[in-house]
Amino acid sequence: MLFFEDMSPGQHVSTLPHTVDIDEMTAFAQQWDPLPIHVDEESGKKAFGSLTAPGLYMLAIKQRLIHSLPKMSVIASLGYDEVRFHLPLRPGDTVILKQEWIHCRPSSSKPDRGVVVLKFSLINQKNETVMSHLDSILVNRRSN
Repeated sequence: MLFFEDMSPGQHVSTLPHTVDIDEMTAFAQQWDPLPIHVDEESGKKAFGSLTAPGLYMLAIKQRLIHSLPKMSVIASLGYDEVRFHLPLRPGDTVILKQEWIHCRPSSSKPDRGVVVLKFSLINQKNETVMSHLDSILVNRRSN
């Protein structure tokens, strides 16, 4: 378990690779974001060269992969910032999730906690970032 004191700006960890399954991706898109570029092969090819994953699906993959990273003593997420979908995510792409500690500060009102800003990046097999965002979290400090 990682506590506030274990986290330093500049540190990062990555997951093992995950390959995007076309059936899972299109089923998700059909239910939650049925834009033609996500569910219709011809529309996807015409606009982007292939079907593309919805942004919400990219975030869902990130959320799935985060559970394979070292566990942190998180109290709460304080919110996402700078959510970006840089490039299309396509069926068959293989991605890793990179988590980087950007900023850490002790809480000014609760001495048993700290605020940490993380950057999450989904990176494809070409080493291109397809999605990124910042996440501010409230974490426990180690008991003395």
